[in-house]
Amino acid sequence: MNTRAAKFLVTERAMLKPLPVRRTAEFEEIPAKVSKYAVFTLKGVLYSVPSPLIGHRLMVRQYAQHVECWLGGQCVLKLPRATPAQGQRVGRAIDYRHLVGALKRKPGAFARWVLRDAAFPRAVYRQTWERLAAQRPEREACKTMVSLLVLAADGHEAQLAQELEQLIELDQLPDLNALTQLLAPPKGDVPQVVVTLPTLAVYYHLFEAAL
Repeated sequence: MNTRAAKFLVTERAMLKPLPVRRTAEFEEIPAKVSKYAVFTLKGVLYSVPSPLIGHRLMVRQYAQHVECWLGGQCVLKLPRATPAQGQRVGRAIDYRHLVGALKRKPGAFARWVLRDAAFPRAVYRQTWERLAAQRPEREACKTMVSLLVLAADGHEAQLAQELEQLIELDQLPDLNALTQLLAPPKGDVPQVVVTLPTLAVYYHLFEAAL
């Protein structure tokens, strides 16, 4: 195969330039501003970021496998690089943990939230929402689902997913209070310790007894 291409190689080699002295950058830098919804768009993909970055203009470095968000010369966030799925105009890389704080303040917005379907961390959470929306008033369904996402974001995502799968098998809706008690029970009250200091007269009596 190389023999057949030899004459083309000779032609191309004459046009090649010397390699650069320094290694070229492995990333492309693109400025991006974080919207009030804690998201920014980069190369046709919508990324979510933690809410403290809202309103900031980031310098995003896009690598082959990940993107880095830089602010004031410091890397503040690293995310896996995403691409639009087939037939999808704009890709979405949404981490519910970035957005759950805002949802907690306005849970009623969850039903019509444009990023709702991209925010479910696992399929069982989406199934739970569909069952809640079908069997409970919208306000109650939203509040319950957002509270479940808050519980998941507190480090109980995998265990909560198992509990939700069991509830679906039993054809039951989640009981938020019961799940909270199971996964994140409130810490017990710290007992109040009262220390009574002895008077100096007690030490005099000890000295006299020792003598």
